[in-house]
Amino acid sequence: MIVLELPIDPIPWTAPRLSRHHAYDPKEKDKRAIRYLVKQQYELPPIDGYCSLFFLFYYKIPKSASKATRAKMLSGEIIPTKSDCTNCQKLFEDCLKKIVIVDDRNVEVIGSRKMYAEKGHVTIRILKSEEYKHLLGNEPYPSSAACKL
Repeated sequence: MIVLELPIDPIPWTAPRLSRHHAYDPKEKDKRAIRYLVKQQYELPPIDGYCSLFFLFYYKIPKSASKATRAKMLSGEIIPTKSDCTNCQKLFEDCLKKIVIVDDRNVEVIGSRKMYAEKGHVTIRILKSEEYKHLLGNEPYPSSAACKL
């Protein structure tokens, strides 16, 4: 299993903006920063076969949160509503291409979870297909075993 800890706040993907003469990607600067952080932690060749990706998006607790609210946020009773998991997945999955994975078409299983933490960061867990199948056996869908990742 490959584990990447990125000290960056979760960022949702947004579509590039198009005009008559050019395209502008508002997240290009963020993508470069994420790719740089990934390259610092992963120096092997990209995984050529199928793999599974699991994202943990940790959002920073707002300073305005009371002690009671802060405790609920850290325990998981209150979940962040700032952005949705699928948009965050898409951005970070795109940043893994050609560095950790050859192409996002090779992603067999993907999952994500968002929660609060003292500092915003992203944890990415990548399993090769064999590792994932060994973990779950012949189950077609992730079960409680995948939650232990």
